[in-house]
Amino acid sequence: MKPNSKFLQRLQRFMIGRYGQNDTLNKFLNNLALILIVVSFFPKVTWLALVALLLLVISYWRLFSKKIYTQVAINRGFQRIWLPLTRPVTRLGYQLKQHWRYRFFHCSDCHQRIRIPRHHGRVRVTCPKCGHQFDART
Repeated sequence: MKPNSKFLQRLQRFMIGRYGQNDTLNKFLNNLALILIVVSFFPKVTWLALVALLLLVISYWRLFSKKIYTQVAINRGFQRIWLPLTRPVTRLGYQLKQHWRYRFFHCSDCHQRIRIPRHHGRVRVTCPKCGHQFDART
């Protein structure tokens, strides 16, 4: 589709003054609806498809809402509950990713955590906090 197509222009005009954000709550609602749709394929749980449809309707209602400040406040309230639940998992994934690329050392004087790239052999590490130097093998 061309960037200047009439359809895109109409869509942009339609979205002026609307919330239009795929924020944390909308992502959660869409993902939960997708999971419920997949589970509803199993026998005797077809009512989950209706719940999933309701979640999608709520998500799109929020997306097209003109009450922007209300939707932002609702999302912030959801994030206040959701982020503390997901933060440990996110942090663990980040740490695992970091440990593949870096070695971590602790300064013996100030206990500062120091990150050094792996596969550099023997290096002299200088603590950025206290200036203490020590040899380490990456």
